[in-house]
Amino acid sequence: MGAWILPVAAIGLAWLVYRWVTRRARRRRRILAQPFPAEWERVLLEEVVFYRSLKTEGRARFRRDLQIFLGEKHVTGIETEVDTTTLVLAAASAVIPIFGYPDWEWDQITEVLIYPGRFGHDFEFEKGEGRNVLGMVGTGVMDRVMILSKPDLLAGFRNPSDKRNVGLHEFAHLVDKSDGHIDGVPAIGLDARSIGPWIELIRTEMQKIESGESDLHPYALTNEAEFFAVATEYLFERPDRMRVEHPELFEFLQKIFRQDLKSRITALGRERLRGRSQLGRNSPCPCGSGKKYKKCCMRRG
Repeated sequence: MGAWILPVAAIGLAWLVYRWVTRRARRRRRILAQPFPAEWERVLLEEVVFYRSLKTEGRARFRRDLQIFLGEKHVTGIETEVDTTTLVLAAASAVIPIFGYPDWEWDQITEVLIYPGRFGHDFEFEKGEGRNVLGMVGTGVMDRVMILSKPDLLAGFRNPSDKRNVGLHEFAHLVDKSDGHIDGVPAIGLDARSIGPWIELIRTEMQKIESGESDLHPYALTNEAEFFAVATEYLFERPDRMRVEHPELFEFLQKIFRQDLKSRITALGRERLRGRSQLGRNSPCPCGSGKKYKKCCMRRG
């Protein structure tokens, strides 16, 4: 009898270990088994220039990454509604900067809090002066939490030419934090030989801002971390202009984010100028099925 106890116990332990090791993969299979909601697709086509500029294969991966993010993270409204547009744009803010890293894991965050407006550094948004913070990555008791002002999140996508997008800005901070520090020197895309030149480039660009010779937003002067986040907004909103005005910065950021935006500048510019896209019932379904939208994904929404 006793001879059977150890093998049975070992099998049970092995099963528990297997369940633990494969829990993320099993959860994602369940998430991706659900059809992509048609309303999410509508928001992407109406609001997200980056998504519209992608080809069919790229759009499919963007939808997958967005679906996983929303399946694993919480987006919570604080005295405001998290409608479909707000939900999808919060997730799109996470997908865009790491789109060059198909295996990226957002372990630095568990929840995005949506505030009804701008807030202070004390996290209050109802009364008092100094309520001018658009977004924030939490620390301490707020670690792994992000706060975004709902009006500013929406405005960031609805004005894709102003080089400002608070969602991209805050997720850039989390990319920067991938090595545990928000210091303007992310752990990705820079080898040991590139770190020195990158830091020197930041200093050079800051000096240009101070002397009025740069169109980077002055908030980039706050510190190296804010410079990186401001430059990230600029890169993804106006890569065409950054390539001309800041060619060295453009090349460094392409390397960091592992995205060839140079090859997509024409598509991005076309979609930006075209404005918000409308997905009609008789439009070709964006999933690439060849069917009309009303006979395909619209039914699954």
